[in-house]
Amino acid sequence: MNQQWKKHLIGNGAEFEGDVLTSFGNPGRERRIPPQGDILCDLSHMGLISVSGDDATTFLQNQFTNDITHVTEEKGQLTAWCNPKGRVLATFVIHKNNDTYYLSLAADLVEFVLKRLRMYVLMSKVVLEDVGQSVIRYGASGQHIEADWGLCCKETGLPEQDYDVVSEGHLSVMRIPGDVPRFEVFGEYDQALELWQKLNVRAAPVNADAWAYQNIAAGIPHVCEASTEAWIPQMLNLQIINGVNFKKGCFPGQEVVARLKYLGKNKRRIFRMTFATDDVPAIGSLVVTEDGGDAGKVLNAVMNPNGELELLAVLKIANAEQPLYLGSKEGAVGTMLALPYVVDEE
Repeated sequence: MNQQWKKHLIGNGAEFEGDVLTSFGNPGRERRIPPQGDILCDLSHMGLISVSGDDATTFLQNQFTNDITHVTEEKGQLTAWCNPKGRVLATFVIHKNNDTYYLSLAADLVEFVLKRLRMYVLMSKVVLEDVGQSVIRYGASGQHIEADWGLCCKETGLPEQDYDVVSEGHLSVMRIPGDVPRFEVFGEYDQALELWQKLNVRAAPVNADAWAYQNIAAGIPHVCEASTEAWIPQMLNLQIINGVNFKKGCFPGQEVVARLKYLGKNKRRIFRMTFATDDVPAIGSLVVTEDGGDAGKVLNAVMNPNGELELLAVLKIANAEQPLYLGSKEGAVGTMLALPYVVDEE
């Protein structure tokens, strides 16, 4: 974590365990603020990789599930990286600034991803770096965030569509899907701090759980070390939320992913659920049927503003309309919630 930024956050009331921000003094209150209230959330717990060089575009195009040629200084995207068997190694949100690509991903996958991607560089003019210590990152969301942001970003305006990006100098702002306006900020310390201070007049600083809840509510899958190589893209709804481009050509695992689309039938996908419990399960925890059968596994989970467990689970579609339980048939019973996008089971 950037230590200068950490010092700033501590000055704003942040409490840390090592470099992990745990709260701004009242985690229960912070959990209840979104989505109605405006929030600021430090994203230093996420990893960030930069990819630069003359061959960066071609290199990434040959690796990831989405069409990297569509990423510009004004447009980012959601994408994934698969192994040769079509299993997702990592999910990324990508944006571009000053001819450098930035890949936002789970922090516990950064070392693994860097090592594995570098194996494919060979003679390509590509440089991959961990820039999590140098680039400041935070999220901002809420009903009033656009109005407040407009007051301090009059020259550039705000990105209007999901994954649109506006940049000023070394500061980039990207719109993220959500039921209220949501943005992620990436940049150097001085510019990032100035914007934070302006937004902090109304928006309340919160811990990472509030942002994770909004990602779950948006149905956006987040793959980390505990879930790497567990699922193919369609099981993570990536084809529904524009994380896969089937026309772009080859990438690792492309044959498996394409075969499922054109010749097979997807039997699992992400569902959004709540459970009446205050125990947050580990990633990969079982969701079971009434007879104790394996219905699926937890992908992402957090306590929601109502004090209930809310999660994304990869479930067998055939089991989705049955009573489902967390961990065992004696566990908390689940309730299905709607995803904010249309799912075509065909």
